[in-house]
Amino acid sequence: MNAEQKQEYTRKISKANRTGIIVITFEIALDYLKEAEGISSKEDPQGFRLALKHASKCVEQLRACLNYDYHISLLLFRLYNYSLEWIRRADYTLDASALEQPEKILKKLHDSFEEAQKEDTSPAMMSGVQEVYDGLTYNAKGTTNTSMFRP
Repeated sequence: MNAEQKQEYTRKISKANRTGIIVITFEIALDYLKEAEGISSKEDPQGFRLALKHASKCVEQLRACLNYDYHISLLLFRLYNYSLEWIRRADYTLDASALEQPEKILKKLHDSFEEAQKEDTSPAMMSGVQEVYDGLTYNAKGTTNTSMFRP
């Protein structure tokens, strides 16, 4: 994941409520899985494994945040463990095809939580965060520069 993507996720997180943070965590995990799929595990096994490590951390975070007062948490726990098992399998075998299962599961869960987010009217988890506005400026050579403004 490049610096620009990380910066965008940071902005999203600063404005997100509880459900929004879960959705963003799924998005980050899916991005890392796609990144791993795009890396040749034979040519760059360290890069492949690093992307899988980051994806695993996201899934582990989702699992750690479950509220076991609700029965659905037990089902989600099993799905997260199953996904982690396949991610670890890909890591051990350096086989990106093992990522199909966790990617399918996480994508479906992402979509479900995204629907739930539409009904979540709770306030953002972070308060006192400055608004950031993106803008383009043009320099003399005709190229553009991206700028961030904080009021």
